[in-house]
Amino acid sequence: MSQKFENDPILKRIGNFGKWQARTVGAFSLIGFFFGWQMLAVTVIVPEVDYWCSPAQLQLEVGEKVNWTSPKIDYGTDKHSGIHHLHQDHCKVFDVDYSEIVDNPKIRIRKVKSLHNATRVCKRWDYERSTWPETVVSQFDLVCDKEYWRSLSQSIYMFGIMVGSIGSGLLSDKFGRKRVTLIAAVGTMIFGVSVAFSTSMVIFTFLRWCVAVCSVSMFTCGYVYCMEIVGGNWVTYIGIGLEIPWSFAYMLIPVVSWVFPAWNQFTMAVSIPVILMIILLLIPGMVPESPRWLLIQGRIDDADKILDCASKINGKNIEKTNISTEVNKEGQGSGDSISNILDLFKKPGLRRSTLIMYYLFFTNSFVYYGLTLNSGSLIPGDLHINIIVSAILEILANVLTIFSFIYAGRRLSVCISMFIGGFCLIIIPAVSATIGKTILAQIGRFTITGSFSMVFVYAVEIFPTVVRNVGLGSSSMFARIGSIIAPYIGRECGKLFPAAPVLIFGASSLLASLLVLFLPETRNNTLPDTIEEGELFNADNGGFALCKKKNMLEQEEALKEEKLDEEVPSANQKT
Repeated sequence: MSQKFENDPILKRIGNFGKWQARTVGAFSLIGFFFGWQMLAVTVIVPEVDYWCSPAQLQLEVGEKVNWTSPKIDYGTDKHSGIHHLHQDHCKVFDVDYSEIVDNPKIRIRKVKSLHNATRVCKRWDYERSTWPETVVSQFDLVCDKEYWRSLSQSIYMFGIMVGSIGSGLLSDKFGRKRVTLIAAVGTMIFGVSVAFSTSMVIFTFLRWCVAVCSVSMFTCGYVYCMEIVGGNWVTYIGIGLEIPWSFAYMLIPVVSWVFPAWNQFTMAVSIPVILMIILLLIPGMVPESPRWLLIQGRIDDADKILDCASKINGKNIEKTNISTEVNKEGQGSGDSISNILDLFKKPGLRRSTLIMYYLFFTNSFVYYGLTLNSGSLIPGDLHINIIVSAILEILANVLTIFSFIYAGRRLSVCISMFIGGFCLIIIPAVSATIGKTILAQIGRFTITGSFSMVFVYAVEIFPTVVRNVGLGSSSMFARIGSIIAPYIGRECGKLFPAAPVLIFGASSLLASLLVLFLPETRNNTLPDTIEEGELFNADNGGFALCKKKNMLEQEEALKEEKLDEEVPSANQKT
């Protein structure tokens, strides 16, 4: 922007951060924790588990493994490793009367060998149960002809995230941030508990979809609320800080899974605690409605009361009339000023930034969930250890993101983070050592985690107040398109060509690192409130800003040279 906007009337009244903001943000800090638990629960309730065909006639104990009932498939010798691949097809079973084998086990080998070419479709499976006694996979037999439910159910969950992202933005802009957050929290708890009583995969998938809609609505509305009441460097501290509880939730998943190993018990364990969030929102005076939203709605008196209380708690001595004066000056305070998603595309500068932000959200979600939800197949090693290591790296990434945002700015931080992540992922197929692949995958996930946290803060600062929630919600919608595709790329595509997922994830991230250079730098700028302010900000600072600055410097140098050329002749004339 050529010049900064006038000081924010709300922050001028209550300060960038104080006791009031600390109390309010503290109440909302649980949104990332509960949202993360619901989202990442799929890693342990629908895990990658070994299974085998276990005919009922064998009368085996639950979990007792049998490895001779299914035929073997010869996949040949790998040209690179020289390893001969021979795997059992557990979707088929030898066409044998297994009751005879139970009566006379000695004939088992002879019977199977003599009829090894005769097979039929397996109808009953058993599973590895040393880690989880019961999972969604084992309860609903999500193998062979039902295996598609694994990716489909997760994609439908992500579709619910998309619906909730855009829907909550529209609803909270109309009915208020707090109200929608509270309703969403109640829905998250009710539907989350209901999932545990699913009797079929269809019911499970539908209830999980409802959880997705509610949980993302709770997070998005609460996140926007917090970003609207802080300023200065606190925008970075709070914006990234709200992502850290997500990482702690991720880290605790193996612990909760250890205490509650059955999938339905685990689901209830991560849903019932949401009642803490509900209680905090219902405590009178703990969390009022967003004052910025009230101002945009024209409810200046209501906003004034909240800001008066906040200023007293923060020790600010500002007259009540100041807020009304500032609002009138800036043309706010009219319920008719509420804009819609189409306003993001009416101006060229804001339109460019919106489209780039959509791609950034898409790519970050696509890569992050592609690696996270398929960590059992894409990242070598023990699942629980990978989860804990990934969670620790996520926390570190979020902490480093704060310092990066403060000292390097938004644009450069996102660019470097996504470039490193994309580069590490795209070279994984060229590495033969398992430990090398694991390290590169964790680095890629580490940097993508950082950039994913960054784009949330970045988006809040780029979109004007009147469309901020819709802008963030619609961006999240594109993020969910990425997360909907991620299970198919990470799992299904990986079956056909193992190197394809990381190559696709890496290339997408590298492209995003280039596009982010066309966004404006938002550090140390007042948040735009109106569409006009947003367009001015994006038009003046957007585009390929580095080249624009270079051209401006060249023009300034040319002007200086012209002035010198004009001054030299005039000096000669005087002499």
